[in-house]
Amino acid sequence: EISAPETMQAGNVLAALGADVVVVEPLSGSAGRRMEPFLDEIPGIERSLTWHALNRNKRGITLDMHSADARELLSSLLAKFDVALDAATNGVAPLDNFTIPEKMVRIRIAPFGHSGPKSAYASSDLTVMAASGAPGVTGDPDRPPLFFPVPQAMLEAGSDAAIAALAAIVARDRDGLGQNGHVSARIAAMMSAMSHHLGPPSGNPETTRNYGAMMIAGVQVPSMYECADGFVMISIAFGPVFGQMTQRLAKWTADENHLARNIAEISWPSFFTDLAQKKVSLADLGALVEGLKSLTRHKTKAEFGAAARKLGLLASPVFNMKDVAESAQYRERGLFTSVAVAPGREIDVPSRFAQFSNFSIETRRPAPMLSEHTVEILEAHLGLSRVEIQALFAHAVI
Repeated sequence: EISAPETMQAGNVLAALGADVVVVEPLSGSAGRRMEPFLDEIPGIERSLTWHALNRNKRGITLDMHSADARELLSSLLAKFDVALDAATNGVAPLDNFTIPEKMVRIRIAPFGHSGPKSAYASSDLTVMAASGAPGVTGDPDRPPLFFPVPQAMLEAGSDAAIAALAAIVARDRDGLGQNGHVSARIAAMMSAMSHHLGPPSGNPETTRNYGAMMIAGVQVPSMYECADGFVMISIAFGPVFGQMTQRLAKWTADENHLARNIAEISWPSFFTDLAQKKVSLADLGALVEGLKSLTRHKTKAEFGAAARKLGLLASPVFNMKDVAESAQYRERGLFTSVAVAPGREIDVPSRFAQFSNFSIETRRPAPMLSEHTVEILEAHLGLSRVEIQALFAHAVI
């Protein structure tokens, strides 16, 4: 893995699945080491929690890619591994000028793909996400679109690159031929827009930002409600199945004295049928929404979550990161494991992205410190002596 923010997630997935992933960094360290947040909010080359999260189970080596000797070392290392991951900047990727071994799989990530009018564009995660269309359908229409608080396009592209690498290995093992895969971060990020980008080409109206709500005959029905210590998500639905959940929700709201009893006793599963027959009105639906707003303002996330589980409601608290870290469900499932992020300092981190019946994802080692495994890798894979390695170091090649 030629370290870049885009490749970290790809290598992270492969390393979690048991691959021996080697991160190649410049002497000053990868850009990923300068990504927030930092341990105790103190920046440092070994203190990026993003680096620690996405580089566990990897080994690390430093090479000055401006040096002919370093490029020769990298060429020799490529022949020892099955997969190479790199990312393009302004249309150029680190391995573009290297001869890739015949049976090697190379996966190249680029912001807008390796061809087309934007293939050489300078970019950031922000510009790639903007071009994906996802922010265009998020947030409230009376203010700018909401962007993701984490590098979403980078993570989407990295995950797709890992999938491409695994598929390419299967093809290589079947056909005996190396594979050259290309991942567009923009296309990967379009997945965050779900199916909305398919609407206009199919003749449907373009999706707009809608306050996280749906409009029913002019009545705005939110999905997010403010509660005493944050927000909760509630789905108001109708019909024979989901309408029963709305019925229980309305009854609970009335039991808590936030909704008139006659509104709670409306047949919510048949609301639309009854509306057409003028047995109920849109004002009744509006009253339910206002009652829910009043109810949730008087409940904490924990209280609301407990009631949702007890009553079988289509509703849930909206977790923040503190809630996730303290979740009894995640703790019971063994989601977290302790990892060293500094000498004498360990923190809990998510341990796995999947649980398999015949394979367990484990944290075998923390993210590598800068150049931590350079000597080990040069000795084991290239057979260099300590004297040769010292000379490389003295001349700032490694």
